[in-house]
Amino acid sequence: MPEQQQKKTILVVVAHADDMEFMAAGTIARFIDELGYDVYEYILTDNSKGSYRLSSEELVRVSAEEARAAGDILGLKEVRLEGYVDGDLADIPVNVLRGKIMSMIREVRADIVMSWDPFAPYEEHPDHRRVATATLEAAHFGGSPLFYPDHEYKPYQTSELYWFAKVPANAALFVDISATIDKKIKALLAHDCQMALTVDMLAREAEILGIDVPMLKNPDADTRAQLIEMGIRNHFGAVGEKAGFAFAEQFRYERIGMIEEILGLPARGSDFD
Repeated sequence: MPEQQQKKTILVVVAHADDMEFMAAGTIARFIDELGYDVYEYILTDNSKGSYRLSSEELVRVSAEEARAAGDILGLKEVRLEGYVDGDLADIPVNVLRGKIMSMIREVRADIVMSWDPFAPYEEHPDHRRVATATLEAAHFGGSPLFYPDHEYKPYQTSELYWFAKVPANAALFVDISATIDKKIKALLAHDCQMALTVDMLAREAEILGIDVPMLKNPDADTRAQLIEMGIRNHFGAVGEKAGFAFAEQFRYERIGMIEEILGLPARGSDFD
């Protein structure tokens, strides 16, 4: 890992309260614990459709509380919730979302932005696709003064992007999270309502397929936690195996700008190259 020249600020833009923990919390923990970077999370929806058990009203409240608890575990500077209706981000004009994300980038002066990959294949969730596109545009044009000149905060140009996806494409950056896998799991389990949703979905899938899985039959909180931990260790262990790590998270890494190409300078890598 190269010697650090400056402290960086990171903004993670996601659609739902547990997106970051599932996809990137091990890397976030390394940014904070090892490099001392400031990390902010911006959650665009209210999570109001993510349960088989709770009403939408109760779910919005509980999900927000759990998102902040997970942020405390990781050491985030702030967890900000925008509150758009879960599942309906596609109804919001992309330029409106772009403006809100760009405003946040300018406010915290985000050097690094992380989000869902706008170019990843097979992404079925409309919220993920919408937030990915809006974040791409906001990050690339946040330094341009004629974009949203009415913003309270001055333009600021993000320089690095970490894109994550359920089915990654051209994602050549593998971050070793062997030392932070436990913190990733702890932060994820703080989203208890969403972990209950995950287990409920597994139970329904098993029922449809006629698979008998005793652990999925009315599991208590401890059993749910065991199932989630097993799934996370299996998945991110398989990702890590590709790169020779016990556990890893995978990203498509992008630098904004072309100064190296124009001036013939060595290409800069990520903090984890």
